[in-house]
This record gives sequence, C-alpha cells and structure tokens, in this order.
Amino acid sequence: MASAGSITLWTLLSVLVLTEGKEFIVTCTQSEECVLPCQFQSDGKGARVMWYKKKAVVSCTRYGDTHFVNGHNSPSDLFKGRTDLYADQVLQGNATLLLRNVTPRDQGKYFCITMTAPRTDESGIISLIIISPVQNIDIQMTGDTISCSSRGIYPAPKLMWSTNPPSDIQALQNSTKTFKTQDGFYDITGSQRIVGNNTNVTYICAITSDTSTRTAVLKNQGPIQTYPADSSVVIPCSVPDSALHNFNLTWRFRRTTLNLDELILTVNVSRQTLSPVSVEERWKAYVSLGFLTFGHLQLRGLTSEHQGTYICELSTAEETYVTLTNVTTTNNGDGRDDTFQYVLIIVVMAHFLLLAYATLAVLGFKLKRQETSTTSTTPKETESLSDLSEEATVGGVDIQQ
Repeated sequence: MASAGSITLWTLLSVLVLTEGKEFIVTCTQSEECVLPCQFQSDGKGARVMWYKKKAVVSCTRYGDTHFVNGHNSPSDLFKGRTDLYADQVLQGNATLLLRNVTPRDQGKYFCITMTAPRTDESGIISLIIISPVQNIDIQMTGDTISCSSRGIYPAPKLMWSTNPPSDIQALQNSTKTFKTQDGFYDITGSQRIVGNNTNVTYICAITSDTSTRTAVLKNQGPIQTYPADSSVVIPCSVPDSALHNFNLTWRFRRTTLNLDELILTVNVSRQTLSPVSVEERWKAYVSLGFLTFGHLQLRGLTSEHQGTYICELSTAEETYVTLTNVTTTNNGDGRDDTFQYVLIIVVMAHFLLLAYATLAVLGFKLKRQETSTTSTTPKETESLSDLSEEATVGGVDIQQ
C-alpha cells in the first residue's frame, strides 16, 4: 500500500473532486506513477473500494469493518501487482488509485465505486491518456548508409531527414519503418544511402510524436593522421556552443578491422564542470582530460593498434550530436614518421641529381671555351711564320726548309 508521505494529494483532490456524471482527463508518461483521483463520503469505520476500466476489475480492497460486504472481485491479470491505494487515507474518504508501469494498453476510461455501511458512491469517468516521448535516438553510419532509430514511443512518431549544407533528400534512397510492440509502443527506424563525398556533411534526423520532438545530428569529419608516438592529438567533437553548457558525453572507438564499438570514457558536464570521469582501464594510459569540457578527446602515445574511427556522442535534453573521425597512425620502431622519411629521401636524391647536373654543365662550359680558344690562336701563328720567311729572303738569306 502507498504511504501517506509518498505523495501529497489533498491540493490535487481539492481541484479534482469527482462527482457522478463528470469526466476528467489524466495524462501519464511511461516512467511515472499514474494518479487516478477518487473521493467519497466515509463514515470512518469501514469501506470497500473498487476500481474498474469498463468491465475489467482494476483493484478491489477492503478497509476497516466491512461486515456489510459480501464476496470479493479479483483484479484482472493486466493490473495485478501494479496498483495501490493510500491505505491510511481511505477511511478519511480518499480512494485515489496509483497505477504503475503504464503502457498504451492502460489508456482508456476508469471509474471508482466505494461502499460504506450507509451508502454506495460511484465517481465520474476518468479518461487516462498515456504518452511516451522520444527520449533517445541512435544514429549511426555504416559504409554508405546512415541509420536513425528510436524505441518505446507513443503515440506513433514520424521521422524526417535533412542535411547541412542542404541537399535533395528526396533524391536519396531512404526508407522508414514503424513497428508496434505488444505493449502498444512504437519503434521507428529510418535509413538512407549516402551519395558522393560525405566528409564534413552534417546529417540531421528528427523524430517527432504528438507530444515531443528529438533531433540527432551526425557529422563525418575529415581524417586525422598522427605523428611521432610521443606526441598528442586532439580529436574534436563537432557541436554548437549552445549545447556545451550541460551535456552527457561518451567517446567510443571502432577498430578499422572490426565493426564493434569499444567504450573509451563517459562523463557529465554541467556549466563547464566535469563530473567524475569514467575512463576504461585500457585507455587510461592514453587519455588526457584537458579538452573534455569542450567535448574534445585528447590522446597521447597512439600506435598502429589505435587506428580506426573515434566516435563522440554528446547528448543534451533535446538533441544528440555524433561526430565520426578516422584516425591513422604511421609510426615505425624509432618513432619517426614513414611519410617524412620518404619525403626526405626524395629531397636528398633530388639534391644530388641537381648537383650532378650542375657539375656536368660547368665541365661542358669549360670544354667549349677551350675549343674556342684553340681555334682562334692557330691562324695567327701561321701568319707570323710567313712574315719571318719573307724577311729572310729580302735580306739575301735563303732559309732552306
């Protein structure tokens, strides 16, 4: 039985005093206890309280001296173990019913009958409306497909896609399926094929029911390549500043060779203040906490086994943001980047090729200059010998060759 201190009802009951022929509406969510009010005139000695939903017995209970009552009505199996009354208030005229773990099947019209020694009273009709808002959205990217889903919604929801920058969603291959569970709740799933390059495109999934709306945002960021193993890398979580006041944050890792997510850490942030951060044991040696208040993840000393997709999921009261970042590591045994080594080798080879070319050019220039010098000197020497021969003949001296 519910205790008097669990909920104070007198203010409520003073407004919702039920009389025969009147109808009242009570709205309950799945996670709450439903309070169906009923008051009657009690003699303070004994009373029998019966609750009905149409013809089905919801609850039947006796209090005090009920010698005037014959028989007992057992509650329907649908309601067994889910109802209570305020036992210490019944003989004061309060027959309010508590109904727990409600589902859409509980929705409908209820009424209360109370019996005391002098009289029998029947309450007016209470129309119970059940709602189950959109609480969580799971949004994922697998290959060239994005999926978005939510469970346990009532009434039936709708799902809509959009992108930023805008694109023609109608032209994409998308589908939506809605499934009604045995308890009457709705599960909904939507998916769409990605066309073209999806890097830095934001996909937005909105799920709406008559009573609530929730949005999930997914962004596939450009890849990050880590450098020497002793350095750190900051993996950003792409969210608007307006969402960074109060949020729940989860970071996960999906290895390149496996399609399984591994939890890294979880934390709640309220007004830029971290609650105790829960870091998985395997990741404690790699995680730095410096950027968590902004949603970002700082890691140090990554190796090839840390290559894969890092998933940031940041949730506020109305929205969920998911950011995917592919991280690759290119560290060898001595901690130097292989790509840097390749570039260095190419630069050195180019340097030697240029040096060899310059040397050959200089040698070629010198040889050409020497040939030019030899060609210009030979005619002059011939001319000088001829002059000497002529002078010797004129002087009467015959020079024999």
